[in-house]
Amino acid sequence: MANAESALYLRARRAYEAGRARLGLRRAAVAVPLLAVSLVCCGRPSASGTTAALLAAAVAVFEWRGLGLGRGARIGLVAGLPALLVPILVQTAGYACGTSFCALYPGVCGTAGLAGGVLLVIGCRRRGVEPSGLAAAGLVAALAGSLGCLVAGLPGLVGLALGLAFGSAPALAWRRA
Repeated sequence: MANAESALYLRARRAYEAGRARLGLRRAAVAVPLLAVSLVCCGRPSASGTTAALLAAAVAVFEWRGLGLGRGARIGLVAGLPALLVPILVQTAGYACGTSFCALYPGVCGTAGLAGGVLLVIGCRRRGVEPSGLAAAGLVAALAGSLGCLVAGLPGLVGLALGLAFGSAPALAWRRA
């Protein structure tokens, strides 16, 4: 009797884990259109491909693990959209830098990262995400946003990181209070 029950438990557990893995892979597929946008607009195929692969892997793993990590991954995808889209919209509006260093794009990435950090805080607070989910949301937001900020290169990525840090700083103070 005990063997039949343990075999049934193992089958149920495998089915549950396989379902969670499929859910993670389905949700990670969102990285494909983000990669396409980045490839068309940023002109850095190896960096875009690597970042999109890391984004897809992070989303798949966090969704597979579920609970706060999965919620954090979904919040991070939404929070990373401003940093993905705003630099690309500025570029498609016709602004091009003529010098070796352009201060506009890092500033745009920083401002979009700030907006993403605020969205991250609001989303995590509304859904009651614990600190591990907040870290997952931050990682996914940074990866999603960096697909757009690749247009500015390393200064754009630094601007994005600073913007996300300053935008999500209230979450750290809120967690301590």
